[in-house]
Amino acid sequence: MSLRPPACCSPFALRMAANHARRPAAFTIIELLVAVVIISILAGLLLPAITAAREAARATTCRQRLRSVALATMQFQSVRDCFPPARLVPPAAAPTASVASATWLIRVLPYLEQTAADWNGTLPYAEQAADVRGLVVADFLCPTRRDVTNAVTPSGRSADQLAPCGCFIPGRFVTGGAVADFGGNHGHEPPAAGTLAAGSGLIVSAEHVVGTSRWRPWIRLADVVDGLGHTLLAGEMHVPRDGLCRPPANGPAYDATEFFHMSRVGGPGVPLGDGPQDDVVGMGLFAFGSWHPGACHFAFADGRVQGIAPTISAELLAALCKRADEPL
Repeated sequence: MSLRPPACCSPFALRMAANHARRPAAFTIIELLVAVVIISILAGLLLPAITAAREAARATTCRQRLRSVALATMQFQSVRDCFPPARLVPPAAAPTASVASATWLIRVLPYLEQTAADWNGTLPYAEQAADVRGLVVADFLCPTRRDVTNAVTPSGRSADQLAPCGCFIPGRFVTGGAVADFGGNHGHEPPAAGTLAAGSGLIVSAEHVVGTSRWRPWIRLADVVDGLGHTLLAGEMHVPRDGLCRPPANGPAYDATEFFHMSRVGGPGVPLGDGPQDDVVGMGLFAFGSWHPGACHFAFADGRVQGIAPTISAELLAALCKRADEPL
């Protein structure tokens, strides 16, 4: 009689059983859900850190660009023995005279390794060539707000405005062009309504001296009474989120028609803007401000770049904006 082992104990069956025992079990629905929850929690923990790291990188680039603009401006001052005017306006004796004016940003272009050769100094902004008006310069932009593909405002009628005094300011036709995020320090208060008065800062509206290439006031280093390290040169301009590339909130930076296209003020009544949703007590057109949380970047007249908190007192902000304030 044959004594063969049962089929279940054959070598083949034993190998199959061993292979089956080594095969991993499939995930259950519960296990899959737990894995998804864990991954979601980890992503939620990492996302703020990633977002913060990206914003820190953008803020660093913003400061570097603002410093480049500050150094270019100081080079202009060294060559001309004068800070560049924000714009040129008609002389007081002829307030209706036409003045073909480049803004200060056009004047510092050669010191940023850019060319301003195509700018025609005899023509007003609206008559300049389209490619000149639309010249986008990365050093004029904050990467938290935009890049070079979103830095030109189209031609069109600007929005109507209601001033804090209740006065209605009708919109006007604006010829399109490149915009900027950095504005010159025009002083501690806006020019009085209906005037073209110069400001108390370093980059201010100036009267054209007829028949010359000069202007007044001719602001020199000696006019900075309380020291270069205590006086603002330029900073981030407040622009609301829905105002990007839309005049008057963000008008063409080479258009000298309005000083707030490329300049800002700061002091009592005009505090720093705190983010893109702040209306800055109705004075957003005139205020400095940033989209970086907790700080607005400024370049001082000694070339230093520093963040200033939006909570700075109006009096201290005014002192930093004045070129002839008492020493701090």
